[in-house]
Amino acid sequence: MTKLLKLKMAELGPWFNAALVALSASWAGNATMETMNVWFSGTIGVISWPRCFYVSAFMISVALLYRQRQTFFRPRTRYIGADIPKRRKHLILFLSNLDTKRLDFNDNNGVPEELTLTGKLDDDIEEMVRLKTRKGKPVRWIWEMPLRAIRHHLGKLEGVTIICSRESIEQVNWFLNICNRYETLKKVKFYVLKNKGCRRPALLDGSSETFSPDCGWDFESFDELSEAVWSLIRILKKRGLKENEIMIDFTGGQKVTSVVAAATTFNRKIKAQYVSTNPEWEVRGYDVIMAASSTKELGL
Repeated sequence: MTKLLKLKMAELGPWFNAALVALSASWAGNATMETMNVWFSGTIGVISWPRCFYVSAFMISVALLYRQRQTFFRPRTRYIGADIPKRRKHLILFLSNLDTKRLDFNDNNGVPEELTLTGKLDDDIEEMVRLKTRKGKPVRWIWEMPLRAIRHHLGKLEGVTIICSRESIEQVNWFLNICNRYETLKKVKFYVLKNKGCRRPALLDGSSETFSPDCGWDFESFDELSEAVWSLIRILKKRGLKENEIMIDFTGGQKVTSVVAAATTFNRKIKAQYVSTNPEWEVRGYDVIMAASSTKELGL
């Protein structure tokens, strides 16, 4: 019990210190003003120890808070890596582009030549596993992961928003057509987030529209991707979605997309997920918070 109390105090310490900074700032301000009034009046008085205490309390509390900025407030996760996230109504995906030089695709539809889609998502994913784990010449199709991410939320999923790079946005219609083959996804609404290069960020219904590279996002630009995700969240909220109904999948894209996805979920009800690239290729959830280094020990 004593250990838990100490850990809890360590968690709340910065907040108490921040309150002390605000309170002592008023004390220090009044003490400084009184001292200046004495000086300007031409009066030479004795040292006022209470005034020195108030100013010192403010300076010490500011120094402590500055020191605690790295000691206490660091990104942590409440979930361990094996946690399976709860299903949510809306999924945000980063779509990577297919390497058309490395793999041959059927009639330029995004499906590898050696893979025949049956219209049954579970069966097709099993076939994808067989192809990528076979001996000789394995076939690794990167769009297997977003399909797994979508499948995880079926039963509750109502919408999927796809954020594309400037390369993958020219292939997004392939991905949308693939999703349309599955009866289990017929009731799921698909959207594409267009870049401001097409006037302004806009959420469009998935359709046969052809997108130019300018409509995609720079997957190596943190600021641009942050703008994309924040704009999207504002749009989704205006449409009536709550934060605890949104999940961001950061399996696709590049390293920067993962950082943006994690940063967006700090201390929010929006959560992040990742589809493991190793057997059993499970979907893993992460509840990222900015908290004390000991928060995980508290189980908070």
